[in-house]
Amino acid sequence: MFAHRIVLWCNGSTRVFGSLSGGSNPPGTTSMQKPIILTIAGSDPSGGAGLQADLRVIQALGCYGMGAVTALTAQTTRGVSEVWPLSREQVANQLIPLIADVRPDAIKVGMLGDESAALGVLDALQCYGKGNIVVDTVLLSSSGAELLDPAAIDVLKEVMRQARVVTPNLPEAEALLGRKLEPAVMAREISLLCNGASVYLKGGHSDADQLTDFLYDAEQDRLQEMSHLRVSTCNTHGTGCVLSSALASYLAKGFSLPEAAQQAHVFIAEALAAGRDVCLGHGHGPSFY
Repeated sequence: MFAHRIVLWCNGSTRVFGSLSGGSNPPGTTSMQKPIILTIAGSDPSGGAGLQADLRVIQALGCYGMGAVTALTAQTTRGVSEVWPLSREQVANQLIPLIADVRPDAIKVGMLGDESAALGVLDALQCYGKGNIVVDTVLLSSSGAELLDPAAIDVLKEVMRQARVVTPNLPEAEALLGRKLEPAVMAREISLLCNGASVYLKGGHSDADQLTDFLYDAEQDRLQEMSHLRVSTCNTHGTGCVLSSALASYLAKGFSLPEAAQQAHVFIAEALAAGRDVCLGHGHGPSFY
């Protein structure tokens, strides 16, 4: 065993980090057998969304979860009152040495917060390269609070271009495109915006009794529809976080994109149904317990 400094050439610049023990595994030990998922997200003290919800989903699906914070928030089940994004350096310095040390099988990106934090995430994803990157295009919380500074939209689009699949909901897709289209058309248009990433378009904001999600699989130029009946519940906090974390977990476990999308669709539908009558707090409870 030996100690060394991590020196990474990343995004056109050299980054030097502290010492790290290196070498082979100690005698009698084996490498991690579970798929490893890295979630990059904001912190939700109530546990219903963000980093906390992501890690619960990842563990429930039999994977090993790692997490890096992009922003702190003051929130409860009733809503978000304040957001404190981290700096580019703080975000990048969490992520880049971690990816160099423990390369994840999938990365899930959630709330970015502002332009500076988003640039830190972009730095890290460019170091990671192509892979199972799932980007949840978080613009607003379930309660309607703004979770991304509008000045960061262009950086969000660059982050989306690093993804294998992005997971906007209907309002987010409309905001990113600047117009309202039929869902199947929007999914393809978002893919073009992302330089050919696949798109899982979430239909939960529809008024219909039967909710339909759309997967545009850009790898096969194929559209897939997935439907389930609306679950009548106020426990809808963090549904997007749960869906995208489940999708990343299934991809890391080796499922094809269409299979992973179907499994994630079923996972969130069953989570909503299982927790429909659970009471936690005085607002919108978590969608997955």
